[in-house]
Amino acid sequence: MTPVNETAKPSPVWPGRFQGQVVLVTGAAGGLGSAASDRLRAEGATVVNTDALGTGNGEAPGTSLRLDVTQRQDWDAVLAGVLKQHGRIDGALFAHGVQGPETAVQDMPFAGWSRTFAINLDGCFHGLAALLPVMRGAGYGRIAVLASIAAREGNANMAAYSASKAAVVALVKTAAKEAAPDGVTVNSVAPSMFRTRLLEDLSPERNAELLARVPMGRVGEPAEFASLAAWLLSPEASYTTGQVLDLSGGRNTA
Repeated sequence: MTPVNETAKPSPVWPGRFQGQVVLVTGAAGGLGSAASDRLRAEGATVVNTDALGTGNGEAPGTSLRLDVTQRQDWDAVLAGVLKQHGRIDGALFAHGVQGPETAVQDMPFAGWSRTFAINLDGCFHGLAALLPVMRGAGYGRIAVLASIAAREGNANMAAYSASKAAVVALVKTAAKEAAPDGVTVNSVAPSMFRTRLLEDLSPERNAELLARVPMGRVGEPAEFASLAAWLLSPEASYTTGQVLDLSGGRNTA
């Protein structure tokens, strides 16, 4: 049982910050994606939620468009729909991802390795390839990508997850350099333990091991992620690109 978070203090909601802007969110059914979507909507954005299943039009709260991030044609179709409906897209949060097999490298099934990379890495590649031409052509765009502290450290028995997130970081840095002259920023967030379904999928032993490595001694709350993601997607984040922003309760300093 992880300790109740008594000290999480995400920044206050900034009403109107995203007024007139359209933001796409992948993995919107997950804990972090859902929290960020709610925050963006509260700050005035028109949010288009997507996830692997799809439960509606993606703009009404609690609904999402179906998007298989591993398929470029799905990205193209969703983007075409957004542009037809709204005529613009200002930002995107890639919050999709899977944990992958929890096993030693020597026992890793290649099918599990491949699926993890297809979702975590290829899904971001397809999204960037679809969105960047539109944003660069418009002269403005903000993209934030969910990475992980595992990209820096490598977690034992989580090779597929760790390696895929490390590759995501390299992809973000490359895309950021390419898009910077055109007013488009691309950044990533590297969380450690957050109170989400992904955490619940880990074994109790793994949870205890990971929590022991967080100097703050607690898990992060989705609202804390949403606060940082909203800033990265805002006009205020105008001189920050290609970065991996740590959100780990100090784990990266331990």
